[in-house]
Amino acid sequence: MSQFFKNRVIITISDIKGTKSYSLSKLVRKFIFWIVVSIISIAVVGAIIIPVLTQKIMSLASQNEVYQRDLNSKIMAYDRLDDKFELLQERIIAYEESSNLPERKPETCSKDGKPSKEKSVDMGTEIKNFILKHIPNGYPIRHIQISSGFGYRVHPIFRTRILHRGIDFRAPIGTPVYSVADGIVTRVVRGDDGGYGKIVVIRHKYGFETAFAHLSSPRVEVGDIVRKGQLVALSGASGRITGSHLHFEIHYRGAAINPQAFLSWNMATYNKIFKQQRNIPWDSLIKQLQR
Repeated sequence: MSQFFKNRVIITISDIKGTKSYSLSKLVRKFIFWIVVSIISIAVVGAIIIPVLTQKIMSLASQNEVYQRDLNSKIMAYDRLDDKFELLQERIIAYEESSNLPERKPETCSKDGKPSKEKSVDMGTEIKNFILKHIPNGYPIRHIQISSGFGYRVHPIFRTRILHRGIDFRAPIGTPVYSVADGIVTRVVRGDDGGYGKIVVIRHKYGFETAFAHLSSPRVEVGDIVRKGQLVALSGASGRITGSHLHFEIHYRGAAINPQAFLSWNMATYNKIFKQQRNIPWDSLIKQLQR
């Protein structure tokens, strides 16, 4: 039982052993009151928050399972990609070793004992044909109309001055696109996610690559061996562009170079490119081919 006085509380506890009284001051009484209030508040807040937290934990656990499955799926995809990359590397090596230089024929002598000039000219022609077969040259489409050249320009969409890394050809959607040299396909993008859109990249001998962008339909797969003049894609309007055209690039050792001189490179203009493209070590390349 409790007895209340003005400034204190007396609590009396009775049992078989007797009666004991406890006196509590007003300060202690307030302290106990606030402890009780706090406990009740915590209980009420806990009753509200705990179900919410439980639901959140369950949701996070569910998301974690989804992320884990997605992660496992991506790991498996990367493993498959590694396998494909290894296979592609094997195919690239096989391609590099499959087409060798024409064997040098022994020089024959004329009746006066001097080397025959005819055989020498023939051998030079064979090497030129080999180079023009394996290093990019010629046009990737049949009907030629250049709309934008290589170099710095104001981007038609972003309106900023940036380097245009290739040459644009006007081409209606569905125009056939051809390889400009023998090579192996190292990249094919069939989805249109902006930028270059759908693209095909072909690796050629001696450090050269060609890229065809804004396509409507690639017609080759990664790892395919292609020959000069072979259909590799159809032009389109995919990617971030203002109209249908073919974007064509040539890379040497990973760096984009001006394709202009390569477009008109053939047997008749064979020596011109060596002066027009001075950033390529032609001397060492030709010496390597003539050994």
